[in-house]
Amino acid sequence: MSNKHRINIMIGIFIFLFVTPVRAEEGQFIFPAACTYGKDCWAVNYVDVDPAEGEAKDFKCNIKTYDGHKGVDFALGSITRMRAGVDVFAAASGKVLRVRDSEDDRLKTSEEFEKIREAKKECGNGILIDHGDGLQSIYCHLKQSSVVVKPKQRVKAGQKIAEIGQSGVAEFPHLHFGVIKKGEVVDPYTGVANTKGCGKNKQSLWHIGLPMAYEHVAIFDGGFRAQPPDFTVIQKGDELNPKSLSISSAALVFWSGFYNVEAGDTVILKIIDPKGKEFITRKETVKKTRARQYYFTGRKIGKVQLIKGTYKGYAIINRSNGNIRQEQIYRIKVE
Repeated sequence: MSNKHRINIMIGIFIFLFVTPVRAEEGQFIFPAACTYGKDCWAVNYVDVDPAEGEAKDFKCNIKTYDGHKGVDFALGSITRMRAGVDVFAAASGKVLRVRDSEDDRLKTSEEFEKIREAKKECGNGILIDHGDGLQSIYCHLKQSSVVVKPKQRVKAGQKIAEIGQSGVAEFPHLHFGVIKKGEVVDPYTGVANTKGCGKNKQSLWHIGLPMAYEHVAIFDGGFRAQPPDFTVIQKGDELNPKSLSISSAALVFWSGFYNVEAGDTVILKIIDPKGKEFITRKETVKKTRARQYYFTGRKIGKVQLIKGTYKGYAIINRSNGNIRQEQIYRIKVE
């Protein structure tokens, strides 16, 4: 074989290696939302990989999931953030198969959730994308009228397809992202089918280098008020935290919201005044595991007076095993 032929073959191999796309199932799913994982959006529920009916385990053999859950829920901190608009991206290139975009995003009652289940619209507004070779991804609970793609349309990885919402059976704003491989639900963190049990790992489907660490617990929201907070109002996004408080306020109250707090964990809420002195501290052992919980603490103003300056609120969660601790600091100016 001549040197010229050898060179042509080597060039051909070089071009093949660098232009042949890596398939999504080899670890090329990008993060499908325009938020920062672990900072302003969090993985709240993972895929349930326990096939037993009535039982639920995530891929780490923990309980950050629920029975029959077929995807990962990436949650926002508030409906206010959802209303501002958080884009959803195609996690990999492919062709849109199905779309729904007409379900509303308001907070619903238990009766309304049941009707949605009966109509088989738990996903709410959703998009199903085919990536070839039997691989598909699904995006649920999208914001009403935010879908910008159509069936049969080709999309590229990272292309906007909708926005995060709260449609369907959703108690808080989040994106449900699911992966299906040849008819089987697959956990994107492990590449393993959801029927195989926990503690198994084949190959992560997330893009190499993508920071997708397992999240045990998260502090997702918080702030100050001049009275005890109405958490129903906060969940609806109908009331915002004030940017400052009057020195003549009747009370100083600090609140915070937590994702995935478990029974036995310790929640600490602490207010520090502008001079660095403790204003009040609440410490409580969590009695029940929930996906989302709220707590508050504060004092009436009377015997204790406010002073001008910046107050700090510390929200702290300590896991009962002593290995996990999360802390978030909030500030309010009193003038």
